Amino acid sequence: MPENTTNWSNRAAFTLVELLVTIAIIGILIALLLPAVQSVREAARRTSCNNNLKQIGLAILNYESAFQSLPPGRLGCDDSGDTESLSHCPAGLSPEEKCGSSGFVLLLPELEQQQLYDKLDVNNGGLWNRDVDDLAWYWENDNKFWGVKQELATLWCPSEVSKRQSYVYAPVRAATASYAFSNGSYGPESTDLVVKYFNDGAFGYKDTNNLKDIRDGTSTTFALGEVVKPDEFESSNIWNYAIQNADCLRNTANPMNTLPGAGLTNMLRNGAFASNHPGGSSFVFLDGNVNFLSESISQPTYQALSTIAAMELISDF
Repeated sequence: MPENTTNWSNRAAFTLVELLVTIAIIGILIALLLPAVQSVREAARRTSCNNNLKQIGLAILNYESAFQSLPPGRLGCDDSGDTESLSHCPAGLSPEEKCGSSGFVLLLPELEQQQLYDKLDVNNGGLWNRDVDDLAWYWENDNKFWGVKQELATLWCPSEVSKRQSYVYAPVRAATASYAFSNGSYGPESTDLVVKYFNDGAFGYKDTNNLKDIRDGTSTTFALGEVVKPDEFESSNIWNYAIQNADCLRNTANPMNTLPGAGLTNMLRNGAFASNHPGGSSFVFLDGNVNFLSESISQPTYQALSTIAAMELISDF
């Protein structure tokens, strides 16, 4: 054996104090690095979320170019029965004519989902229609029943941790989404009639707008925003269904990031846009651009950005 061979049995070992100090240092480094790692991950999730909104915004513009109108927020009427709404939804409509489908269904071909669009076939028999006799939801065939359960990655923000399937309208299992159309500035404090048919946003019940109707400019009018907890009743957001203050139709009556079940009224469904991103939420505007709005934005400016009205004062955002 060579003379310079190390005698491992005579090497000095770490003392207990040294081990504890080393562990403490490692713990401190992890504590310092963890927020940075989480921040990087959230930045990546937010970027992915913004890319989704960008894709949906372009789909809206492509749809408008093809049909000379924006898609409606909700395709059909409901059973409101108010005489003031008769010009929009006259009495005696069949269940098929009271289609509750959201505008996302019409955008499916623009989102490379032609097969799913064909399966849902909303122009024949509708979708999420209300049966006048028993107020039950129904589907005409198995294809529609299959279609409402299909999850779409483009409609889901990676920062959202909720379930992608919802049983809010039990016993139907339906796929949820992280985004909703802008219905305007009127919400649960207003009458259902106003929110549905006379709101001031780009997307409402049945009636449609086109880009010429956006009187204060497409760059200062947002089309879509984020929502949270889409699998819960208070903030239900099934991507193929639309109803005021909830599924796929939101408003700016309450401030951004108002939590589900909270807000300026006693309504459980407050219609608020919200996100899991720190400090604000992302919106896609009707010019196709995506902007991250701070949750500290003034309420008048925030509401002005959600409407198509002209002559509103909009400060920098």
